[in-house]
Amino acid sequence: MATKCIVLDFDGTFTDVEREAAPFAETFREAVFDLLGRQEVALWEERAAEIARNPGRYGWLHDGRIVAPAGADPYIRSTSIAQLLFEKHGVLRGEATRTAVLQALYHLAYEHTLTAFRPRAKEVLEALAASGLPTFVVTNARTDAALKKLRTLGPEGLSRIEVHGDARKYVVAEPETEDARFSRVPAEIRLPGLERSVYPRRGRYWERLAHILQKTGVAPEEVLVCGDIYELDLALPIALGMQVHMVTGPRAPAAHEVALLESLGARASHGDDLGQILARAGLAG
Repeated sequence: MATKCIVLDFDGTFTDVEREAAPFAETFREAVFDLLGRQEVALWEERAAEIARNPGRYGWLHDGRIVAPAGADPYIRSTSIAQLLFEKHGVLRGEATRTAVLQALYHLAYEHTLTAFRPRAKEVLEALAASGLPTFVVTNARTDAALKKLRTLGPEGLSRIEVHGDARKYVVAEPETEDARFSRVPAEIRLPGLERSVYPRRGRYWERLAHILQKTGVAPEEVLVCGDIYELDLALPIALGMQVHMVTGPRAPAAHEVALLESLGARASHGDDLGQILARAGLAG
Protein backbone atom coordinates (compact mmCIF):
# COMPACT_ATOMS: atom_id res chain seq x y z
CA MET A 1 0.00 0.00 0.00
CA ALA A 2 1.37 3.40 -1.01
CA THR A 3 2.00 5.99 1.68
CA LYS A 4 -0.12 9.11 1.23
CA CYS A 5 0.28 10.72 4.66
CA ILE A 6 3.02 10.84 7.32
CA VAL A 7 2.48 11.19 11.08
CA LEU A 8 5.60 11.79 13.17
CA ASP A 9 6.21 11.65 16.87
CA PHE A 10 8.67 14.27 18.11
CA ASP A 11 10.59 13.73 21.38
CA GLY A 12 12.83 10.70 21.04
CA THR A 13 11.89 10.24 17.39
CA PHE A 14 13.50 13.36 15.94
CA THR A 15 15.38 14.41 19.06
CA ASP A 16 18.28 12.82 20.91
CA VAL A 17 16.16 12.22 23.96
CA GLU A 18 18.94 11.22 26.36
CA ARG A 19 20.90 14.42 25.64
CA GLU A 20 17.96 16.79 25.55
CA ALA A 21 16.31 15.42 28.68
CA ALA A 22 19.32 15.49 31.02
CA PRO A 23 18.37 18.85 32.59
CA PHE A 24 14.70 17.82 32.56
CA ALA A 25 15.49 14.75 34.66
CA GLU A 26 17.43 16.79 37.22
CA THR A 27 14.77 19.50 37.46
CA PHE A 28 11.97 16.95 37.69
CA ARG A 29 13.76 14.97 40.42
CA GLU A 30 14.42 18.08 42.50
CA ALA A 31 10.78 19.11 42.16
CA VAL A 32 9.69 15.69 43.43
CA PHE A 33 12.06 15.98 46.39
CA ASP A 34 10.67 19.44 47.12
CA LEU A 35 7.15 18.04 47.10
CA LEU A 36 8.17 15.18 49.42
CA GLY A 37 10.01 17.58 51.71
CA ARG A 38 13.16 15.44 51.72
CA GLN A 39 16.13 14.61 49.49
CA GLU A 40 15.54 10.96 48.63
CA VAL A 41 18.56 10.53 46.36
CA ALA A 42 19.40 6.99 47.49
CA LEU A 43 15.78 5.85 47.18
CA TRP A 44 15.50 7.44 43.73
CA GLU A 45 18.59 5.56 42.53
CA GLU A 46 17.36 2.35 44.14
CA ARG A 47 14.04 2.55 42.29
CA ALA A 48 15.83 3.41 39.03
CA ALA A 49 18.00 0.29 39.40
CA GLU A 50 14.95 -1.86 40.15
CA ILE A 51 13.25 -0.62 36.98
CA ALA A 52 16.38 -1.34 34.94
CA ARG A 53 16.48 -4.91 36.29
CA ASN A 54 12.80 -5.53 35.51
CA PRO A 55 11.92 -3.41 32.47
CA GLY A 56 8.74 -5.32 31.64
CA ARG A 57 7.25 -4.95 35.11
CA TYR A 58 7.28 -1.22 35.69
CA GLY A 59 5.85 1.66 33.75
CA TRP A 60 4.03 4.94 33.61
CA LEU A 61 0.82 4.47 35.60
CA HIS A 62 -2.24 6.38 34.43
CA ASP A 63 -5.75 5.60 35.68
CA GLY A 64 -4.48 2.40 37.25
CA ARG A 65 -2.89 1.02 34.07
CA ILE A 66 0.69 0.97 32.83
CA VAL A 67 0.52 2.97 29.61
CA ALA A 68 4.22 2.95 28.64
CA PRO A 69 7.35 1.10 29.81
CA ALA A 70 9.32 2.87 32.53
CA GLY A 71 12.62 2.69 30.69
CA ALA A 72 11.38 4.02 27.36
CA ASP A 73 12.90 7.48 27.79
CA PRO A 74 14.04 9.86 30.57
CA TYR A 75 10.63 11.54 30.74
CA ILE A 76 8.76 8.31 31.43
CA ARG A 77 11.57 6.95 33.60
CA SER A 78 11.42 10.04 35.83
CA THR A 79 7.63 9.88 36.06
CA SER A 80 7.67 6.17 36.90
CA ILE A 81 10.26 6.62 39.66
CA ALA A 82 8.29 9.54 41.09
CA GLN A 83 5.16 7.39 41.21
CA LEU A 84 7.05 4.69 43.14
CA LEU A 85 8.30 7.28 45.64
CA PHE A 86 4.81 8.70 46.10
CA GLU A 87 3.53 5.18 46.79
CA LYS A 88 6.23 4.54 49.39
CA HIS A 89 5.57 7.78 51.25
CA GLY A 90 1.79 7.74 50.87
CA VAL A 91 1.82 11.03 49.00
CA LEU A 92 -0.81 12.09 46.43
CA ARG A 93 -2.99 9.02 46.95
CA GLY A 94 -5.79 10.36 44.78
CA GLU A 95 -5.33 9.36 41.13
CA ALA A 96 -6.68 12.61 39.68
CA THR A 97 -4.57 14.78 41.97
CA ARG A 98 -1.43 12.74 41.35
CA THR A 99 -1.93 12.91 37.58
CA ALA A 100 -2.47 16.66 37.65
CA VAL A 101 0.64 17.23 39.78
CA LEU A 102 2.81 14.98 37.62
CA GLN A 103 1.63 16.80 34.51
CA ALA A 104 2.46 20.13 36.09
CA LEU A 105 5.93 18.88 37.09
CA TYR A 106 6.47 17.51 33.58
CA HIS A 107 5.66 20.81 31.89
CA LEU A 108 7.74 22.73 34.46
CA ALA A 109 10.78 20.51 33.89
CA TYR A 110 10.26 20.34 30.11
CA GLU A 111 11.06 24.04 29.90
CA HIS A 112 14.62 23.10 30.88
CA THR A 113 15.18 20.56 28.10
CA LEU A 114 17.97 21.14 25.64
CA THR A 115 17.52 21.26 21.89
CA ALA A 116 19.33 18.18 20.61
CA PHE A 117 18.26 16.59 17.35
CA ARG A 118 19.13 13.20 15.96
CA PRO A 119 21.42 12.93 12.91
CA ARG A 120 19.65 13.73 9.62
CA ALA A 121 16.64 15.31 11.39
CA LYS A 122 16.78 18.50 9.34
CA GLU A 123 17.40 16.65 6.08
CA VAL A 124 14.47 14.29 6.62
CA LEU A 125 12.04 17.02 7.64
CA GLU A 126 13.02 19.10 4.61
CA ALA A 127 12.53 16.12 2.30
CA LEU A 128 9.10 15.40 3.75
CA ALA A 129 8.07 19.06 3.50
CA ALA A 130 9.20 19.18 -0.13
CA SER A 131 7.56 15.87 -1.07
CA GLY A 132 4.01 17.13 -1.11
CA LEU A 133 2.92 14.32 1.21
CA PRO A 134 0.74 15.68 4.03
CA THR A 135 3.03 15.55 7.07
CA PHE A 136 2.04 16.02 10.69
CA VAL A 137 3.83 16.00 14.03
CA VAL A 138 1.68 14.56 16.82
CA THR A 139 3.34 14.82 20.22
CA ASN A 140 2.62 14.83 23.94
CA ALA A 141 4.72 17.99 24.27
CA ARG A 142 2.98 21.32 24.05
CA THR A 143 2.62 22.66 20.52
CA ASP A 144 4.60 25.81 21.26
CA ALA A 145 7.43 23.84 22.89
CA ALA A 146 7.77 21.50 19.91
CA LEU A 147 7.58 24.38 17.43
CA LYS A 148 10.25 26.30 19.32
CA LYS A 149 12.67 23.40 18.93
CA LEU A 150 11.74 22.86 15.28
CA ARG A 151 12.31 26.54 14.52
CA THR A 152 15.72 26.29 16.16
CA LEU A 153 16.54 23.43 13.79
CA GLY A 154 15.16 25.56 10.95
CA PRO A 155 14.26 23.03 8.24
CA GLU A 156 13.18 24.62 4.98
CA GLY A 157 9.44 24.17 4.45
CA LEU A 158 8.59 23.82 8.13
CA SER A 159 5.35 25.76 7.59
CA ARG A 160 4.10 22.82 5.50
CA ILE A 161 4.37 20.47 8.49
CA GLU A 162 1.41 20.72 10.85
CA VAL A 163 2.23 20.30 14.56
CA HIS A 164 -0.33 18.93 17.03
CA GLY A 165 0.86 19.09 20.63
CA ASP A 166 -0.63 17.85 23.90
CA ALA A 167 -1.81 14.68 22.15
CA ARG A 168 -2.13 12.80 25.47
CA LYS A 169 -1.19 9.49 23.91
CA TYR A 170 -1.01 8.06 27.41
CA VAL A 171 -4.77 8.40 28.05
CA VAL A 172 -6.64 5.10 27.76
CA ALA A 173 -10.21 6.29 27.23
CA GLU A 174 -13.03 6.38 24.74
CA PRO A 175 -13.13 9.24 22.21
CA GLU A 176 -15.72 11.99 22.42
CA THR A 177 -17.40 10.75 19.23
CA GLU A 178 -18.05 7.13 18.31
CA ASP A 179 -16.31 5.86 15.19
CA ALA A 180 -16.50 2.39 13.63
CA ARG A 181 -12.76 2.41 12.98
CA PHE A 182 -11.92 3.00 16.62
CA SER A 183 -14.59 0.57 17.84
CA ARG A 184 -12.58 -2.30 16.31
CA VAL A 185 -9.50 -1.50 18.42
CA PRO A 186 -9.18 -4.12 21.19
CA ALA A 187 -9.35 -3.01 24.81
CA GLU A 188 -6.11 -4.81 25.60
CA ILE A 189 -3.62 -7.16 24.02
CA ARG A 190 -1.05 -9.56 25.40
CA LEU A 191 2.33 -9.99 23.75
CA PRO A 192 4.56 -13.02 24.28
CA GLY A 193 7.47 -12.02 26.51
CA LEU A 194 5.65 -9.13 28.21
CA GLU A 195 4.19 -9.88 31.63
CA ARG A 196 1.46 -7.24 31.48
CA SER A 197 -1.20 -6.08 29.06
CA VAL A 198 -0.94 -3.32 26.46
CA TYR A 199 -3.91 -0.96 26.13
CA PRO A 200 -4.24 0.49 22.61
CA ARG A 201 -7.59 2.29 23.01
CA ARG A 202 -6.12 5.78 23.38
CA GLY A 203 -9.12 8.01 22.68
CA ARG A 204 -7.36 11.37 22.82
CA TYR A 205 -4.64 10.15 20.42
CA TRP A 206 -7.32 8.73 18.13
CA GLU A 207 -9.02 12.12 17.95
CA ARG A 208 -5.79 13.65 16.58
CA LEU A 209 -5.42 10.82 14.06
CA ALA A 210 -9.10 11.05 13.08
CA HIS A 211 -8.68 14.78 12.42
CA ILE A 212 -5.76 14.00 10.12
CA LEU A 213 -7.72 11.28 8.29
CA GLN A 214 -10.62 13.67 7.77
CA LYS A 215 -8.40 16.54 6.66
CA THR A 216 -6.39 14.50 4.15
CA GLY A 217 -9.11 12.09 3.00
CA VAL A 218 -6.72 9.14 3.16
CA ALA A 219 -7.49 5.64 4.43
CA PRO A 220 -5.80 4.37 7.60
CA GLU A 221 -3.70 1.88 5.63
CA GLU A 222 -2.27 4.78 3.58
CA VAL A 223 -0.86 6.49 6.71
CA LEU A 224 2.71 5.90 7.92
CA VAL A 225 3.15 6.61 11.65
CA CYS A 226 6.71 6.96 12.97
CA GLY A 227 7.58 6.94 16.66
CA ASP A 228 10.07 5.65 19.19
CA ILE A 229 7.76 4.13 21.83
CA TYR A 230 5.56 1.22 20.77
CA GLU A 231 2.85 1.59 23.41
CA LEU A 232 2.47 5.37 23.10
CA ASP A 233 3.11 5.96 19.41
CA LEU A 234 2.43 2.75 17.50
CA ALA A 235 0.05 0.37 19.30
CA LEU A 236 -3.09 2.29 18.31
CA PRO A 237 -1.98 2.92 14.68
CA ILE A 238 -1.18 -0.78 14.30
CA ALA A 239 -4.64 -1.70 15.57
CA LEU A 240 -6.15 0.78 13.07
CA GLY A 241 -4.31 -0.89 10.17
CA MET A 242 -1.81 1.92 9.61
CA GLN A 243 1.77 1.44 8.50
CA VAL A 244 4.34 1.99 11.27
CA HIS A 245 8.04 2.59 11.67
CA MET A 246 9.78 2.46 15.07
CA VAL A 247 12.74 4.83 15.31
CA THR A 248 15.19 3.18 17.67
CA GLY A 249 18.03 4.72 19.66
CA PRO A 250 20.47 3.75 22.40
CA ARG A 251 17.69 1.69 23.97
CA ALA A 252 17.27 -1.41 21.84
CA PRO A 253 13.60 -2.26 21.30
CA ALA A 254 12.31 -5.01 23.55
CA ALA A 255 12.16 -8.51 22.10
CA HIS A 256 8.36 -8.53 22.21
CA GLU A 257 8.26 -5.25 20.27
CA VAL A 258 10.60 -6.54 17.56
CA ALA A 259 8.64 -9.78 17.28
CA LEU A 260 5.39 -7.88 16.85
CA LEU A 261 6.79 -5.51 14.23
CA GLU A 262 8.31 -8.35 12.24
CA SER A 263 5.02 -10.28 12.36
CA LEU A 264 3.39 -7.40 10.47
CA GLY A 265 5.59 -7.91 7.43
CA ALA A 266 5.94 -4.98 5.03
CA ARG A 267 3.51 -2.89 7.10
CA ALA A 268 6.08 -2.32 9.84
CA SER A 269 9.78 -1.67 10.23
CA HIS A 270 12.34 -0.39 12.73
CA GLY A 271 15.79 1.19 12.64
CA ASP A 272 17.95 3.96 14.06
CA ASP A 273 18.50 6.00 10.86
CA LEU A 274 15.89 8.70 10.27
CA GLY A 275 16.53 8.30 6.56
CA GLN A 276 14.59 5.04 6.72
CA ILE A 277 11.43 7.13 7.08
CA LEU A 278 12.05 8.54 3.60
CA ALA A 279 12.62 5.06 2.19
CA ARG A 280 9.38 3.83 3.76
CA ALA A 281 7.53 6.80 2.24
CA GLY A 282 8.90 6.03 -1.22
CA LEU A 283 11.28 9.00 -1.16
CA ALA A 284 15.07 9.03 -1.37
CA GLY A 285 16.47 7.36 1.79
